[in-house]
Amino acid sequence: MTLSAKIFLAFFFFFTLLLGLTLYISSSQTEEFEIKNLSSKLRATHKRFNQQISQEQLHVLKIAKTLTTDQKFRSFLSQIKDNFYSFAEEISRDTDADLVFMVDDTLAVRGMYPTSEKLSLWVDANLEKFPIKKVLDAGIEIRGMVSTGGKLMSSVALPLKESLRDDYAMGAMIVIKNINGKWLDNLIGDSLEKNFLQVIFFSDSKIVADNVDEGFGEEIISHLTEIPSGSGMFLYKNERFVTQRGSYPNTGEGTGYFYATNLDSALKPFKEIQDKILVAGIAILIVGLLFSILFSKRIARPLRLLLKGTEGVIDDNYDFEIKHTSSDEVGELSKAFNHMLKGLREKKYIQETFGKYVHPSIVADILSNPDKIQPGGKRNYQTVLFCDVANFTSFSETMAPEDLIKLLNEYLGAMTDEISNHNGILDKYIGDAIMAFWGPPFTPGNHALQACLSALNMQNTLETLRPQWISRGLPEIRMRVGIATGHMIVGNIGSEKNLEYTCIGDTVNYSSRLEGINKVYGTDIIIDIFTKKNVEHDLFLRELDTIQVKGRTQGSQIFEVLAEQNNATENQRRLKLEYETALDLYRKGEFGIAEKKFSSLHHSSNDFASKTMAERCSEYVNSPPENWLGVVVMKEK
Repeated sequence: MTLSAKIFLAFFFFFTLLLGLTLYISSSQTEEFEIKNLSSKLRATHKRFNQQISQEQLHVLKIAKTLTTDQKFRSFLSQIKDNFYSFAEEISRDTDADLVFMVDDTLAVRGMYPTSEKLSLWVDANLEKFPIKKVLDAGIEIRGMVSTGGKLMSSVALPLKESLRDDYAMGAMIVIKNINGKWLDNLIGDSLEKNFLQVIFFSDSKIVADNVDEGFGEEIISHLTEIPSGSGMFLYKNERFVTQRGSYPNTGEGTGYFYATNLDSALKPFKEIQDKILVAGIAILIVGLLFSILFSKRIARPLRLLLKGTEGVIDDNYDFEIKHTSSDEVGELSKAFNHMLKGLREKKYIQETFGKYVHPSIVADILSNPDKIQPGGKRNYQTVLFCDVANFTSFSETMAPEDLIKLLNEYLGAMTDEISNHNGILDKYIGDAIMAFWGPPFTPGNHALQACLSALNMQNTLETLRPQWISRGLPEIRMRVGIATGHMIVGNIGSEKNLEYTCIGDTVNYSSRLEGINKVYGTDIIIDIFTKKNVEHDLFLRELDTIQVKGRTQGSQIFEVLAEQNNATENQRRLKLEYETALDLYRKGEFGIAEKKFSSLHHSSNDFASKTMAERCSEYVNSPPENWLGVVVMKEK
């Protein structure tokens, strides 16, 4: 795809993305804001309705109290205690109530207005729904909502006292206003909410007052239990409604109020604005696309001059220069490109030259971070490996120098390849010996496992090369490896004029000692306890002994690496089991029994380590060591 096409597509993509994000964010933010706004309005409406209901109840209570505290009324109560009908009618008319009834202290109805047999039966059946007993007992008035018999009512209950100073009531008056369509119209009135508000009052899951169409009301009641209490959302005929639902105290879940307002209708003005933004955005996009085509072609022409130079860099060819004549950004880019080529030529020369003396990873790190070319180091947790050719001195004396150097180069080259293949860093050659280390930042993952796998592959490679060397009349080379893991100082060691990137410390020294200890046990690869902890699940190991080397005050377990866990042979598994069984007896001081087992294992498996341990047990049988702890002190380094 050409640069012009990319600029065209990039402009199209980003502008379309920007337009889409603008529409999406404005839509979602507007919708979120409107939901909060409508929810807030519904809560405010509910608060205002509650205040109106409360004021209405207080008004009824005030009128009723005025009448019941009248001297004429109290005189009537003291003389005629079995008929309150005339007063019930008077209070009903003054308070515009739908029903007023009075009871005495035995809860018998002594007066009611309006009067009818049906109402009398209804009052008798639902008397316990009203807080009459509490009014009689406490001598106080109680107002609130009452739900019973499929009706929702605003009620005021007040005590009837013979004297204002009495603490008791000789009866109670209940003033009721039914919650119905007429009551709801008066409640809503000509308020602003009337144009957007849908209101339903319900009792026992039946609508008692509403201003909604029949289908909407039925849908609400049928899904009443699914509508959350408080603020929520409801979907009706693919239109979304913001809702506010609640109940009144002591009326049950099936009784309460429901307010809703149409969210989609409220969002229509915003949708119209979004449509206008979309049309304007498309027009701008078309103009912008035409401009991007012209602009992209203007940019692409001078950039082609840099294409050949880039292709040369890809092919590692830095011996050329880009000619630049313009003074704009493209000209500056050409200058910068030429400067980069000069730097690449210098780095390539340094990397090719010093990569023969220092590990390429270290060279690359130094080239990327020149400030690291300073003396100093840091404490690091990593793994170090020492390997050495067995009996190198004896056969080197019999070989011509040129043959010896050729053999040594082949050997060191093959071993170094295996170290690099497992992300190891070659530290140095010490004659025929090799020192290498694994650790951050050069070795990802389990550096101890990488070092051990490298050692196994080094031994396998040596097994392959050995017959070739023997066929050429060269000596049979064998190699010993020591590996240790721990903290050490890593960095540029030396002076300002002569630096060496290496690692030093007790762990490094211990690795070198372990390499030499192979001679004692006739093994190829020995590792320390810390390496073992990192590789024991992946490699098949044999515990050899617990030793204390010169320079250390405590003993440490050592282990032989036999194979990868999945590649271990039956003979190796048997050797490990029998050897470690004899080793356990040896540590317990049962030298006689241990000697027999080690000797038997040496004869059956030709295991040199078993021979070494058998000879030591034989010595300890004749001259038992004092304060035996199972640790042998190595007398040589």
